[in-house]
Amino acid sequence: MDEISSQERTNLKGCIFPDKTELQERILKTHGDVIIGEHSRIDYGIFGYDVFIADSCYLKGDVTAEGDLRVGNFCEIDGSLIADADAYIGEGVTIRGKLSVMGNLDIGDNVIIENGFDARGTIEIRNPVPVIMYIILYVMMMLRIDREDEIDQLFEDLCSEDEHPLILPSHSHLDGSELRVRVPLIIGSACRLHGLFRGPQVSIGSNTTLFGSIRASDLVSLSPGVMIHGNVEAKNEIIIEEHVHVLGNVQGRLVTMDEDATVEGVIRSAGGLTIRRKKK
Repeated sequence: MDEISSQERTNLKGCIFPDKTELQERILKTHGDVIIGEHSRIDYGIFGYDVFIADSCYLKGDVTAEGDLRVGNFCEIDGSLIADADAYIGEGVTIRGKLSVMGNLDIGDNVIIENGFDARGTIEIRNPVPVIMYIILYVMMMLRIDREDEIDQLFEDLCSEDEHPLILPSHSHLDGSELRVRVPLIIGSACRLHGLFRGPQVSIGSNTTLFGSIRASDLVSLSPGVMIHGNVEAKNEIIIEEHVHVLGNVQGRLVTMDEDATVEGVIRSAGGLTIRRKKK
């Protein structure tokens, strides 16, 4: 994701949708790993490689991991869980569908599985290591670091690699109408998403299509080729690069817009509109 700034890279507390992520009718799909922070409510299924779901989350839909699947304590999954490798299910988890595991299964106490389970490998009934510890270990392994206090470099390293995990931070809320997070929202290139995206800062990578609107309490940055089928609102600054197409209105304190961008609606800017023209 070339469009991610150095400030965003060093901010651990962020929400990241990697390149080519798709928010489909019933599932949030990516080709890499998925990390969901604690106390999140996601009204979609999840598809990824290794999937980490921290404690006390609610997901409405099937969760499919092409690799390992780890579900934290006291989560509720209103669907089935499918792991093509190993699965680690924490204490007090409720699974409204079926649990299918191609590898080994570690399962905690007081787990409810309404439609039964199928595990091809060994089964251990015990309380697995908390998922948040696996997330920390995962980060440390990716960054090849030895101390937990170095994890603040997470985004800097992740954004310099070819593969980026999808990160929904703690207390994320994603339903059929909107995604609401408390931290900067970074969307990669060539994504296809829908709904209202809300956060303090929103950055969208090139050639991404959003069938919805953006609302930021600070700033919005739209990279070349972005298509927004809705409105763009920010209390501070909005930056619109070349070949961006906004079908709705744009409203911000300051709006900077490339001469080759298109806004079909009304532009409202209390602090002024700047059109960037190319040097001839």
